[in-house]
Amino acid sequence: MKTVIFLGKRKTAGSPLEQWPDAELWGTTHSNQKYAKQYGTVDDWHAWWDLHPFDPVPGYPGIKKKRQKTYRWYQTLPGPDQPGYRPLWLVELDPTIPAGVLFPKQRILDAFPREVHGRWFTCQVDLMMAYAILEGYEHIILHGHGISRELSHMVDHCGVLVWMTVARERGIQVTILPPSWYLGPKHPYGISPGHWGLHP
Repeated sequence: MKTVIFLGKRKTAGSPLEQWPDAELWGTTHSNQKYAKQYGTVDDWHAWWDLHPFDPVPGYPGIKKKRQKTYRWYQTLPGPDQPGYRPLWLVELDPTIPAGVLFPKQRILDAFPREVHGRWFTCQVDLMMAYAILEGYEHIILHGHGISRELSHMVDHCGVLVWMTVARERGIQVTILPPSWYLGPKHPYGISPGHWGLHP
């Protein structure tokens, strides 16, 4: 089964590939630098992703300001003509980052038309899931995503629930590692689980 792991917030040391050795591991944003002191770094990743602008835009301060250590780390990653190259997917290229690869935005928008899906690209994980769907992955594992219970963060990432559904409707297995609010509530609101044959 063609499997990919999206590595987000880290709660333990070690790599998720220890549990899923045949999967690909896609790291996201600052999940290496932020947790390095506590858990060390994860170095067996296959690709890295940061689909955020480098400079400030309304509502977002930019990678250079928000994740300075990560930006400097990006600059150290080898380019395609160097040993150890692995792609760093970006929404825009930076001449100081040799590993940078431009995310195929138009391919995604063509495959998932704006009038159907466009309002539900709410965060980077949505775009990663859309890409994984197009690339034929059969199993998507969200590892360290959906942990924050801060309301604004949850709203900003609510599209993940939509893309989980899009994937599952296409027969793709989606696994969410707890803790994660993407697992859904234990009890449905306003309806009796017993009446509907739902599990509590």
